[in-house]
Amino acid sequence: MAIRWQDWINVLLGCWLVASPSQMGYLLNHVATGNACGIGVLLVLFNVIAVCRIIDSGQEIVNILVGVWLILSPYALGFAAERNPALNAMFVGVAVIIFSCWQVLDTVIGRRK
Repeated sequence: MAIRWQDWINVLLGCWLVASPSQMGYLLNHVATGNACGIGVLLVLFNVIAVCRIIDSGQEIVNILVGVWLILSPYALGFAAERNPALNAMFVGVAVIIFSCWQVLDTVIGRRK
């Protein structure tokens, strides 16, 4: 059983999302704060479950979809004009997608060996 370090990175990204409204000064934007905290908790819980191997297939697809939501959420929820929460959501979304795709690649390469 290989250690999937990408799951732990996604846990850390989820923790960052929960902390980011207070750290980046956008607590008063309730939509952006709710999005960051809700998606952050989702990332933490889902990836801890994946690390514990409770769910072991398809979880990368869910992470990719969460990443896509984070990229689109500033526009969908109307906070794209606010620099800090919008860039934070988009950068974390891109990072989640990158690490999830990396995990898929590691799995595919591991199966070939």
